[in-house]
Amino acid sequence: MLALTVAWWCFCQIWMVACDKYQTALFWGRIGYAGATFIAPLFLHFLVSFLQIKNKVWFLRLIYLFSFIAVGLKFTKFGIEYVTPRFYTKYFINTSLAFNLAITILCVCVLYSFWKLFEAYRNSSGERRNQLKYLFWSMFFGFTAGTANFLLAYNINIPFSPFLTYLGSIWTIVATYAILRHHLMDINIAIKKTAVYSILVTLITIVYFAIVYIMESIFRGFIGYKSIPWTLSVIALFILIFQPLKNFIQSFIDRYFLKGSQAALAEELQKAQEELKRAERLKAVGTLAAGMAHEIKNPLTGIKTFTEYLPIKHNEPGFVDKFHKIVSTEVDKINSIVQQLLDFSKPKPLQLRQVSIHQIIDQTLSLLSNSLIKYKITLVRNYDSSLSSVSIDPNQMQQVFCNLFLNAIEAIKTGGELTIVTNANPDYVGITISDTGKGISKKDLEHIFDPFYTTKETGTGLGMSIIYGIIKEHKGSIEVESKENKGTSFTIKLPFNTNIHE
Repeated sequence: MLALTVAWWCFCQIWMVACDKYQTALFWGRIGYAGATFIAPLFLHFLVSFLQIKNKVWFLRLIYLFSFIAVGLKFTKFGIEYVTPRFYTKYFINTSLAFNLAITILCVCVLYSFWKLFEAYRNSSGERRNQLKYLFWSMFFGFTAGTANFLLAYNINIPFSPFLTYLGSIWTIVATYAILRHHLMDINIAIKKTAVYSILVTLITIVYFAIVYIMESIFRGFIGYKSIPWTLSVIALFILIFQPLKNFIQSFIDRYFLKGSQAALAEELQKAQEELKRAERLKAVGTLAAGMAHEIKNPLTGIKTFTEYLPIKHNEPGFVDKFHKIVSTEVDKINSIVQQLLDFSKPKPLQLRQVSIHQIIDQTLSLLSNSLIKYKITLVRNYDSSLSSVSIDPNQMQQVFCNLFLNAIEAIKTGGELTIVTNANPDYVGITISDTGKGISKKDLEHIFDPFYTTKETGTGLGMSIIYGIIKEHKGSIEVESKENKGTSFTIKLPFNTNIHE
């Protein structure tokens, strides 16, 4: 509706400034700015929906009420009464009470909307941050273009104002890019069935508006009114009356062509995303299991050796005690390793404990020791000895380190170096993980934490996104630096004490 209203205003604006006849220019000016009045409330409505602002419905209804009042006044003596030459145009509207009310609504809506949009951008991350960035700048250019035109009504000429008008087209270009590239408004499902959906909606909508038009014509013939405001009011009334027909059309298309309602499709998409997250976790579990097989093999060898000697030495003094002690220790070790795998594979809410970050790193590295040996990777550990325990979830942080180490091993391939450096700062613990692998291109670097963004043929694009989420849950931060063919470095900063309720 926002885009449609902007198109309406632009279309009428073109006809107004291109007219040679006074009455025609006045007509297009009134119609155009009646539509322009709803640009601001529709922009606010869009953001309230898009940003999921729950407590401002009353404010939105109030803005709509004033907008309808402003439109009604535009066709009275308080509205646009005449058009006059303005700088580079032959005809342009003049200010009025209705126009001033519309401009006030515009200022209130735009300032509030941009404030909320900037606030959401500042608190967002990943793909959502990109969506909001492109949305912010597209709207900024669009409203800048609109302002240049509105000021002409007050006889204020801005240099190059004819060219500023063309900034309005940037709004459509940038918004389209955000929709297609960054999945703004999640329209992938609609795109997949665009042809069928668009044709059906177009055909049935034509029938719908034909019914509305016929009913309005019959009503006009019966009552005998001829004014444009009355015509528009009656059409709006019939549109509301036939609203159930519109809902039936939407439901019919959703049920038979999209195989479900929009809510059901959204739920299906969310389930698919959760399934991909589980697949990413299971992929890491598989890698850990391979490393654990080696870790389990050592205690099993000890148990097997003592078991083989048991028939021969079971009468020797002290052998049974020694057997019991060693076997119990080795079984506990195996149980601990298996428990780690189970904890890792089952996602749980954040469970903070005071643990040694060095111990978590070393445990993860030991599970990947086979891969390090296989690819001849040199391991360098530079730990800060003054670093004490940190309040973290050991299992979730092990997943972070596991994913980062696996990515480093994959990037290095053979014969490189993996370096882990820790340092204690007054407010946080710093962990830097560096490799001498192939690095990440500048183009891919800015999307590295975006969900489902991957350059791997078999990747899900969720590994780094999961890492980012876990670090944020710990109230920490993660930064990345990389140079192609030289290597990549991740720096994690974690507070010593994490309060998950903050």
